[in-house]
Amino acid sequence: NEANQNIDWAVWTWNPVAGCLHNCGYCYARDIANRFYPQKFTPALMPHRLTAPANTKIPERLTEHPRKKNVFVCSMADLFGKWVPEKWILRVLKEVENNPQWNFLFLTKFPRRLAEFSYPKNAWIGTSVDSQKRVKAAERAFQNVKGASVKWLSVEPLLEPLKFERLELWNWLVIGGASKSSKTPAFYPPLSWVADLEKDAHQRGLIVYRKDNLFEPKKGVPNG
Repeated sequence: NEANQNIDWAVWTWNPVAGCLHNCGYCYARDIANRFYPQKFTPALMPHRLTAPANTKIPERLTEHPRKKNVFVCSMADLFGKWVPEKWILRVLKEVENNPQWNFLFLTKFPRRLAEFSYPKNAWIGTSVDSQKRVKAAERAFQNVKGASVKWLSVEPLLEPLKFERLELWNWLVIGGASKSSKTPAFYPPLSWVADLEKDAHQRGLIVYRKDNLFEPKKGVPNG
């Protein structure tokens, strides 16, 4: 596990797989990979990282931290992308089961594959929805997710107003904007989009988390 400074709902990241083929314009991971990874953002398995959760101890200084046990799995990849072999996903999930001292947070843009696996209690299973066209696939998939103590929905970036029919399928909603990438500028969704989505979430009992990049900083000063 690596300590993480950029994902504010998890202290740790773990990348037993790296790379992705979704080709999202706003992707921060691609920029990082192209700079630091020898294979750039081409999908690759990382077997030497597989045992990191078992070999990492939570520092005492973090024992009271609310994110102390949270590990974001594949911050630099999509573990459930159709290009990742099933046997490798199963190996990752076995490590999750064998390390109940951690919470493992998964996030995918390919939710239909989630129903192919069962998840330990310490798995938090999520999908990313940035536009209305992804909503139906996410709802269909999460009707069949087995296990997992938390089912969550990441709406980051919120690129258009979203309407869900089955928002109660999730326990937790994370909402964010888009930070600047090499291909796209920063994007801050209109407040009305956020307010409408949060209203629906609260009515259906979801916990809501606002990312720091959700609202454009306002620093207007009157002329004196």
